[in-house]
Amino acid sequence: MSHYNLQSYHSPSDLKSALQLLNNTEESIKIVAGGQSVMLLLRQGFLSPDAFLDVSCIPELSGVSLDKNKISIGAATTYSSLELSKELQSYSILLDALHVIADPQIRNLGTIGGALGHADPSLDIVPPLLCLDSKITLKSLNNTRTISLLDFHKEYMTADLSKDELIHSITFDHVTKNQGGAYEKVSNVEGGWPTVGVAAQVELNSESDVLLNVKIALAAVGDTAIRSNSMEKNLIGSEISIDSIKEASELVSQDIDPIDDLSGSAKYKSHLAGVLSQRALRKAIQRAGGNL
Repeated sequence: MSHYNLQSYHSPSDLKSALQLLNNTEESIKIVAGGQSVMLLLRQGFLSPDAFLDVSCIPELSGVSLDKNKISIGAATTYSSLELSKELQSYSILLDALHVIADPQIRNLGTIGGALGHADPSLDIVPPLLCLDSKITLKSLNNTRTISLLDFHKEYMTADLSKDELIHSITFDHVTKNQGGAYEKVSNVEGGWPTVGVAAQVELNSESDVLLNVKIALAAVGDTAIRSNSMEKNLIGSEISIDSIKEASELVSQDIDPIDDLSGSAKYKSHLAGVLSQRALRKAIQRAGGNL
């Protein structure tokens, strides 16, 4: 950031100061915490804000908390903090993704709110959060609103975030003993962007191997991370079997729209999406206590 003058950088210590700055300025401000995605865009010339707002020193935006029904994660919480959080150790779907995000240096700096604001369709953390039906709390100086993550990312690299708002927290319900989740990815390089990533979260009937609920979400196969409604509808209410999982995985191609790029052809990605869907589903079912 050396070519920006000192006045371009703001690092408030409390949330109100940050929101006042966003509310009162006409400058284009880029919010940063770890800055991992931002620095890449700066170097590539895709980003040239008038100012930076560093929210990493605002206590209210960091940490994991829980109440009777929900988990809440502050937007400036780093990936490495999430990996170590005792509140998240039963969320295998999240831990799977956190373990394969880039390298330790990136995980020590990158934040969950930064990822969601960045809105890249290839981020590992988004499909698990979609499967958990996560909600995003957004704050401005005079308003607070909550939006489903499913609605927060509508277009490529575009989040539903006004210029006077910041991401405050991410919330989702507690998992139960009859639920299990998993995340599977294939990448061209270890710790790299996924060629395809698939998350699965299931809930089983406690008295029989019947799928009461199924969530499937994928990364790197469209303009945003995608929920596979076709697979979910096919599996909900069905008895667990290798055949039913394989049959349902063939439907994933109806919901995705991959493109040819350096990581592989669209045809290859569609095939990979089916394979990884099966793999993630089997692991999620086993973690929920199901028999395959």
